[in-house]
Formats: sequence, structure tokens, C-alpha cells
Amino acid sequence: MNNRVRPNLRSVIWSDAEGYYMYLPGAFIIKDFHKIPVGTMDTRKNERGEVVIKYTCGVSYFFLPFFASAYAWTKWAGEDPNDYFNRNYLRAISWCGFFFGFLGLFFLRKALLRRYSERVVALTVFSILLGTNLFHYVTREMSVSHSFSFFLFAFTAWLTPRFLEKPNWKNVLMLGGALGWATLIRPTNVMLTLFVLLYDVYSLESLQDRIRYFWSMRSKLLAAALTGFFLFIPQMMYWHEMTGSWFRYSYEEEGFRYWNNPKIPEVLFDVQNGLLLYSPIVLFSLIGIGMGWKQKKHQALANTVLFGLATYTFASWWAWWFGGAFGHRCYVEFYALLAFPMAGFYENVLSARRWVKIAVLSIALFLMYYGVKMSFLYCQLPGPWDGKEWQWNWKKILWIWGKL
Repeated sequence: MNNRVRPNLRSVIWSDAEGYYMYLPGAFIIKDFHKIPVGTMDTRKNERGEVVIKYTCGVSYFFLPFFASAYAWTKWAGEDPNDYFNRNYLRAISWCGFFFGFLGLFFLRKALLRRYSERVVALTVFSILLGTNLFHYVTREMSVSHSFSFFLFAFTAWLTPRFLEKPNWKNVLMLGGALGWATLIRPTNVMLTLFVLLYDVYSLESLQDRIRYFWSMRSKLLAAALTGFFLFIPQMMYWHEMTGSWFRYSYEEEGFRYWNNPKIPEVLFDVQNGLLLYSPIVLFSLIGIGMGWKQKKHQALANTVLFGLATYTFASWWAWWFGGAFGHRCYVEFYALLAFPMAGFYENVLSARRWVKIAVLSIALFLMYYGVKMSFLYCQLPGPWDGKEWQWNWKKILWIWGKL
């Protein structure tokens, strides 16, 4: 991980990541949010011409202990702790994303082991890490939101069955906190609540039973919602301080321009960040969803609803490719849920004939290699990586494939 960021350490806190990070220098070093500099983040300003951070503060909660450690280390080393872009801060934030990304894999493994064998889980976890662009976002661009959202999604996947089996106050408040935190980081992550609702649901009758069950403990669910809302309070205070409003749509003119003409084929297949071009191993998850419908397993309904809703949402956004990225970055957190049907797919493969196992596992190993190699090669090509100046075209795709 250090080798991937060392050539340009400043890139760790750049653009979106700088937007998440600047809450901490603003609160503890500059000590005045009205004096935050423009920097490299996408800038919004209030009527006084002051920078208003476009991004929410959810990721900065993860950064905080690593930021504090870097501050203490810098001061102990006799350096200037007020230089909040020095190498100590940059390294600390890079380790933060790396740590929570792999902690997410830890919880994902524990969640899968409830239903699948050790070898199926191992194969699934390695496939999710190496075969998708999750690898890129926990080893190269680990300071943007996706590593942290992935952790929260995986934690929720692990916690949900415990909450359903034993809805004590500990599980209720942890679940509310995880869902609220994920939503604060990226509002579209509110979809994660549907995973809790639809967990192990495969029929209308079981859905009705789940709704009745939730209604029976509505006071606890209200407490969970209040726990999630508590995490929004610092954000609301910031908005009120900078704009005079407790609630604000900070993306302003950006919106879901294509809601009536969603760019679904582009989101899935386009050279510009198409999901299945950069992370083709996700096809195993989609096949697993189909198997799950037949077998009433693998969280088939939950993943069908969430994958469909997420894809429609991403395809409706004005920048359906979501800016400069390696692959479609908005799916990274959803891999924690798509891991269930992928595990189901591998479970079926490992019980099939020998030649089927050899063929599929060979393809899986190649796709893991493909995912890692593509990430490294992507970083070798010069930018920019966005909009009309996009340079990741078919000519370069063929060049990349030649290098594989």
C-alpha cells in the first residue's frame, strides 16, 4: 500500500478526499470554518464568498483518530503540527482507509461464514477484494468514501441477522448508528436499510411477517433512527454556521438529470467506468442471484432490489460515470452485499462436476489477476480522468489487455 501512494503522497488527500478531510483542520488547526482555503476540492461558496465544504463530514469521523495520532506524532518529532498536509498526516489518512477497508473484509467473512463453508467464503472474499475495483479503493485511493462505506455495509451485513434474532438495545443502537453513518457519508446509502428489511425474505408472506415484526418493536426502531440522526448533528451545525440553514443540498445544480432516461447500459458496460468492464467478476454475483431465486437462498430478493435500485440511481445522476475513477466506484460498498450471491455461485460450482470446477476457478483466478493488474496499469496512464477529456478509451483498453 505504501508503495502505491509513495510516488505522490499528496494525492492521498486530494479532490473529494480533501473535502472530507478539511473538517478536521477546520475544527482543530485553523479553528475557524470561515477561513478554510479553496484547495483541490470541488468548491462551493456562501453569499460572503467563503468556502462551504460540499461533502458531508461522515468520512471525517473515521479520519479523526488517525488525524489526532498524526498531530501528536508531528508535535513529538519537533515538526510543525499546523502543516496539515505534511507527510505524517498524509500517511495516517492512507492507513486509515487501508485499515477500515480490510476491517470491512473481516466483517464480510464473519457474515458469510454463517451460511457458507470456509473454502467458499475464502474464495468469495478474495474475489471481492482482488477481482473488483475494491482493491483499487483500499490500496490506492483509500481516502475517498468507498472504503469506509464498504466497511459499514459489511458491518451491517454481519449485524443484521444478530439484530433480527436478538433485537436487544446493543444491536438496535449499533444498527441505527451504522445505517445513519452510511447515509451521512453518501445519501444514496440509505438503500442499505432495505437489506435489513429484506434479509432472508423470499416471498410476499415472509415480507409481511418481517413488516409485522418490525412494527412490534417500533419503539426500538425509533431509537435506532435517533441514533443515526445523532451523527448528523455536527453536519447540521456546520451548515447552519456557514449558510444559516440546518439542512442543505450541498450539490446545488447537480442532480438526477437522467431519471427518465437512465444510462443503464453505460453504467454497466461503457469504457468510461462501466461496472462489468472493470470488475467482470461481478457477473458471478449476478448469476448467483438467479440461482438464489430458484433455491430461495443467497439474499436473492435483497440483492435484486438493491442492485436494480442502485443501478437506476447511478444511471440517473448527471455524471453517470461519477467522475475520475477506476471502474464504477459507487458499487464498491455494494460488493459487501453482492458477496452473498457470489458465495452461492461458488457453492454450486464446487459441488458440480470436476471439469466445471476447474473451468470456473481458472476464470476466477484470471479475473482476480485482471482486477489487480488493471488497477496498476490505470495508475500508469496520465489523466485527466473525467468528462469530455476522458482518455481511457478503447485504444488504451486494447493496450492494457496487451499488457496483461
